[in-house]
Amino acid sequence: MTKSGILGSVAIAALIGAMTLAPMASSASTPSSPAEKAATADLNRKIADANAAEEARAKAQEAQYQEQVRQQAIQYEEQKRQWEQQQQQYLAQLKGSEANR
Repeated sequence: MTKSGILGSVAIAALIGAMTLAPMASSASTPSSPAEKAATADLNRKIADANAAEEARAKAQEAQYQEQVRQQAIQYEEQKRQWEQQQQQYLAQLKGSEANR
């Protein structure tokens, strides 16, 4: 494509873009009606309420998870203590049986 052909294509694309944006710009500057403003405010409140509810739910889930982790750590420590105690008893039995030979 020649230089003038490229410039012509760019000019056409710019013209089409300007024609497309002009209606959008004019409709965007139209002030909202009171009903639209009220509906927007209501929707924003609903969204904010839903976000707050979801945040509270997530925090509750996190607290529940942390409690489960804490309980499992307690169980693990108890099992570990029991295992160590059993191991000591077993070693004591081995020493006792060796001494009796």
